[in-house]
Amino acid sequence: MKLLRVTQARIDLDALQNNVETVRAWAQTELMAVVKADAYGHGAPAMMHYMLGMGVRHFAVASLNEAVELRRRNPTGNVLILGHTPDALLPEVAACGAAQTIFSLHQAEILSALGGGAKIHIKLDTGMHRLGFSPDEKSMEEVERIFALPGIEIEGIYSHLALKDEESDLRQFALFTAFTEEMEKRGLHVRYRHICDGIGNYRYPRMHLDMVRPGGAFYGFNELPGLRPVMTLRSQVASLCRVPAGEGVGYDLLDPAEHDRVIATLPFGYSDGVPRNLSHGVGHVVIRGKRAPIVGLMCMDMCMVDVTDIEKVAEGDEVFVFGGHELALTFPQTASLCNMNRNGVQSGIARRVPRVYLRGGRVVEIRELT
Repeated sequence: MKLLRVTQARIDLDALQNNVETVRAWAQTELMAVVKADAYGHGAPAMMHYMLGMGVRHFAVASLNEAVELRRRNPTGNVLILGHTPDALLPEVAACGAAQTIFSLHQAEILSALGGGAKIHIKLDTGMHRLGFSPDEKSMEEVERIFALPGIEIEGIYSHLALKDEESDLRQFALFTAFTEEMEKRGLHVRYRHICDGIGNYRYPRMHLDMVRPGGAFYGFNELPGLRPVMTLRSQVASLCRVPAGEGVGYDLLDPAEHDRVIATLPFGYSDGVPRNLSHGVGHVVIRGKRAPIVGLMCMDMCMVDVTDIEKVAEGDEVFVFGGHELALTFPQTASLCNMNRNGVQSGIARRVPRVYLRGGRVVEIRELT
């Protein structure tokens, strides 16, 4: 397949395999791969496909439409919707075969009335105060009523660590285990109890329980030991021009210099997911093994870099935007420079940027918006 854009995100499946094996060695329990937000920008249907081949059987998304997208390519594998689904759309959850997070008796009753054996995971709020039953007697009574409903399968119960500090994490874990142990005493059995994300999986072996839910750890950019970055972003030089001393670049003619410069225009911008905060020399790319600072104000679809001190730059030269070269910015470095969340930077790479999947350095699949 011929790519229709030179700006591309390359997905290293060998690095993914390494990360899956590393995370599995930490956990020694069932893995649930979080593939929400298009698998943090890596392409969720493809990542689920390849991870199924690596022995991962459970996957989590944030919303119903993400679950439906996964099912179009992957009829096998278990999918859990972590977020809220409105009442009117619960039949669609059952139809696509995903499990639904439940934090109210009301929604469990709706799924029960469908009579199709819908799967659910009960959510417990142990301190983050986003979604979930409170860990108290009133909630226990509602959970008992959910267990008494026909036509649903209660696969699991889970919570989420806030990761503020070890003391608060341990407090959350104690609340969770106290509630689930009381469930067991009352004969309310589930197959999977889970509270750890990737960081919790690494930090707290005693919290692994029946399942862990890593996300960023699989993609290798949360800087835990043994992990490798899976995605790099690359492009090419589109154009070169000479800018006289004293003249600025791009919108508002910003960042003039006291000397003549050679400016390269690159065919990507902030709508491709490269943060605009990298403008004005905050960020750089790598061309011919050297840093080229971003100058002027990054445009929606293009940006300009100063290549004055880089010899023999030519149109078509490869550009390392994020990763792929020792001098290139990493996603965590970019997040730090821009005062952003690193998950947000990587998951923000736009869908119009082609994803190129490689194994052993050879292209095995291309996903491009056409």
